[in-house]
Amino acid sequence: MNNGWLGNYSYFRARLSGDSVAVVDLDSNTKYTYADLDKRANMLANALKNKYDIKKGDRVAFISRNRIELIDAYFATGKVGAILVPYNARLSVEEFTQLMTNEQPKILFYESVSAATVEKLEAANVVPKFIALDENENSLNHDTYADIVANGDATAASCPELDMDDIHLIIHTGGTTGLPKGGLLSHKCEIFNSFSEICTWGLRYDDKALILLPMFHTGGWNLLTLPMLHAGGTIYINRQFDPKLTLEIVQKEKLTYLFGAATIFRMIVERPEWETADMSSLRWVMSGAAPCPVQLMQQFWDKNIKFITGYGMTEAGPNNLSATPQFMTQELVQSKYASVGKPFYLTLAKIVDDNGDEVTGPNQSGELLWSGPQIFSGYYGNKEETEKTLVDGWVHSGDMAIYDEDGYYYIVGRKKNMYISGGENVFPPEVETAIYEVEAVREVCVIGVPDEKWGEVGKAVVSIKPGMSLTKDELLTALNGKLARYKIPKYVTFVEDVPKNSVGKIVVNQVQKIYGEAND
Repeated sequence: MNNGWLGNYSYFRARLSGDSVAVVDLDSNTKYTYADLDKRANMLANALKNKYDIKKGDRVAFISRNRIELIDAYFATGKVGAILVPYNARLSVEEFTQLMTNEQPKILFYESVSAATVEKLEAANVVPKFIALDENENSLNHDTYADIVANGDATAASCPELDMDDIHLIIHTGGTTGLPKGGLLSHKCEIFNSFSEICTWGLRYDDKALILLPMFHTGGWNLLTLPMLHAGGTIYINRQFDPKLTLEIVQKEKLTYLFGAATIFRMIVERPEWETADMSSLRWVMSGAAPCPVQLMQQFWDKNIKFITGYGMTEAGPNNLSATPQFMTQELVQSKYASVGKPFYLTLAKIVDDNGDEVTGPNQSGELLWSGPQIFSGYYGNKEETEKTLVDGWVHSGDMAIYDEDGYYYIVGRKKNMYISGGENVFPPEVETAIYEVEAVREVCVIGVPDEKWGEVGKAVVSIKPGMSLTKDELLTALNGKLARYKIPKYVTFVEDVPKNSVGKIVVNQVQKIYGEAND
């Protein structure tokens, strides 16, 4: 079978709707049609292949914020069978060096803001070739992306020997427990993720979304960049998240979807423009990556917006669980606020007990496992971790979950974060949900700390909303009657900001490291 179609996604979309706007770059105020994307991808693909000797399976790396060149590279690497590796620009030189030594990219594209880091990487000889994305600030005198575009060969490029199981993306996990692991995403995985998302949510050619998460993150690509570009919709990108600009673009461009972390939406509703903002064009707003306080959801519900939550992980999609708001009333959305929805189209899910046996029936907790055509292929160069996570075709999430009588799933805890107090299992998300109902609470992370009598007890690390006050006694009093006594934290530490990673997800290990002592 000739697989010349595989990886040639920009061509087939351009053939269908070449004149439609695919990407709007808000920083340069430039619109790119699907025909533009395919032309740019061919120019980059031919340069990679002919000038820089990039072959099937070679790694093409980026240290970059969200910009059009990254999207060019996604389609171009697909055309030549190369593997795109977008790195988190906030990593240290030491972390970059370790990752690149392992993953061995043949070429690195970078923004000028990372020039100092790149200079050290060049001195360390971890990458043989560098391309500067910003022509006017090319202090290291590397080849520039502008040269590729100005002198590019737009002849159609493809890789007929590609296979569905060939890897196209290496996306790194959050790295909350050490050096990030490189998750291998195949063409098959990407296609079925997009297909699953389009079918689950009914994405259309006339949909529009602003991409709020960075494209070194699985959410930046899969929610909603790739499915929108496959469906023929329009995405908006900018290099730095701006809550004020987000509100302006939603209203001006009549966006239909927003996906982000709770931290992002908190910044949006705290803007003074929020009160009068017309968000009625949005079909839904979705929060992922971390639990979302119900008070934050309420701000959107008050505007009659279907604000929902979902669940995913780099290794299994990330499109795993979501509500289907187009089939739900506003009342049902709100009544299921604590749920992360139902499995995506074609996604296989099961909950297993400590013996690995599948639990049957609702409201029985166990570890959540994933399978299906959308799962990853393992970790790059890390057989040991791959074998721990991917067992007999099932991805072990490490998360504890239940589902209710209606088939809606709930994440009740993390196996590693669960603590045992007086012989009873305590799952921090349940405690955090109750704490978030206290009006003054802005963010919270609950951890277990040592206790001489009970073995472990809870400790809540809390930040307070600006202009409000809260004491430990007031917080614990508010929890009485809502939680069993053994679940109510013994200690409370108030902080200005709870430690988070680059996508706004609270880093539990960091919280434990800083605040893990048995005191207030």
